Amino acid sequence: MVILTSFPPPDEGIRHREEATAAYIQSRDLGKGTLYIAESRVSWVGQDSSGFSLEYPSVALHALSRDLRAFPEECLYLMIDGDLGEGEEESSENGQDDEQPASEIRFVPDDKSHLEAMYKAMSECQALHPDPADVGDSDDDGVYEDADEDDEGAEYDVRAAEQQRGCHQLEADAGNGDWEAEEPGDEPMETGQFEDAEPDH
Repeated sequence: MVILTSFPPPDEGIRHREEATAAYIQSRDLGKGTLYIAESRVSWVGQDSSGFSLEYPSVALHALSRDLRAFPEECLYLMIDGDLGEGEEESSENGQDDEQPASEIRFVPDDKSHLEAMYKAMSECQALHPDPADVGDSDDDGVYEDADEDDEGAEYDVRAAEQQRGCHQLEADAGNGDWEAEEPGDEPMETGQFEDAEPDH
């Protein structure tokens, strides 16, 4: 769970710092603050000095969302393992209590031209913290050793995550192997909504 608390921002290993960035947890608007994408964690500090930090292993997926039908502003989208406190009712109503809960966080900078830099910094930092379970699963298929060979699998992971959370048409870089949130054995569905999902061969 993400709990808002007062804490100092990170002072080491910061790859990107973005001021005037609004944070949304699920549909909850936390207001504007400063986003810190550091090598150790992702932190957001609001104008009242309260904020939250995320450990990279808890981030199941990150992507750029430019579909204004899914969300009214372009943003850096994160899917987080675990329920942040607003999805319990929906989960029980749908009878999906046996599935692992997931929550959505969006970071919306005032300057949308900085989104690419935010995404790049996020990708670089998350690559420093591979999930131990993913590393174990990748021993046989070389997920981390040969990222180029796993482009199609990464594309499927993004799409499967969108279908689960109802956030369609995310623009994701399929060359990033950090999004292994699903098992890539199933047959992928449509690929037309992914603008950046072409394999890099």
